Amino acid sequence: MGKKLLIQFMIVWGVCVSAYAREQQASDTSTVVKMNLDTPDLESLREPEIICLVNRVLALKEPKLDVMGRATWVLYNIRSERVRECYVMWALAEKLDRGDNTFIEHIFTDMDLCSVSEKLINRARELVALYEPLQPGKDAPDFELESSDGKTVRLHDLQGKPLYIEVWKLDSANCRKDLARLEELKSEHKNVQFVTVVVEPLGKKEVWKQFLRDNGHEGKGIHLFADEDAAFCKAYRIKSIPRCILFDAKGKFLIPWSVSPGNEYFPYFLSMLKQQQGDKMK
Repeated sequence: MGKKLLIQFMIVWGVCVSAYAREQQASDTSTVVKMNLDTPDLESLREPEIICLVNRVLALKEPKLDVMGRATWVLYNIRSERVRECYVMWALAEKLDRGDNTFIEHIFTDMDLCSVSEKLINRARELVALYEPLQPGKDAPDFELESSDGKTVRLHDLQGKPLYIEVWKLDSANCRKDLARLEELKSEHKNVQFVTVVVEPLGKKEVWKQFLRDNGHEGKGIHLFADEDAAFCKAYRIKSIPRCILFDAKGKFLIPWSVSPGNEYFPYFLSMLKQQQGDKMK
């Protein structure tokens, strides 16, 4: 009997704890939704804290807004120039770092209407200008990177065929899977060049070479190394990994931000490379 009562008590206690947790969560959510973002108190926070707080509040208050929609909301509803500048610049970078420049001009219209500082407008224009060269049809910046066999490889050395480059890191399991898939693609599509660029601290170069040897990639295809501070990373705006880039046979950008081989839409992006060779590619 004592054991039965104990079990009943534990069940009731568990239900009460769950109910309390739900009530507490609802209370916390209600508090966040009611939070006033247009307050001088936000200016005392660090920039990452401001961004996090604004995202948390707007995720509940205006869940349908995308990142640029939130930036517009901030412009029209928050008077603090510091908060506006902090959030708008972050939102612009988030969008551009995904290769998406749609509706960018709308945010400048909103900034004009909201009479923001010239400093913010100039900073935003400068940021957008950094990504302007990375557009379909533009000549891609040349690079000079070391291959796994110690040779120097430049972008213009790879011209003549459509080119697919995947930028990856050693500690990414998804990236390592992509390398295996790229080996299959090389045999399936011989008229396309598939190249990898690993981005790591300079001290990890030998670890990278050992990884290629241990996993059967050594001597198969072109594998390049880019130090995290390399000009390649800056010129190509390498912010997130994996980063996949498609080039036409003349070294022009076809898709500066593509998807990786593991993505369900990858066949569509690969078909764009096929179009570069027409009927010769099967």
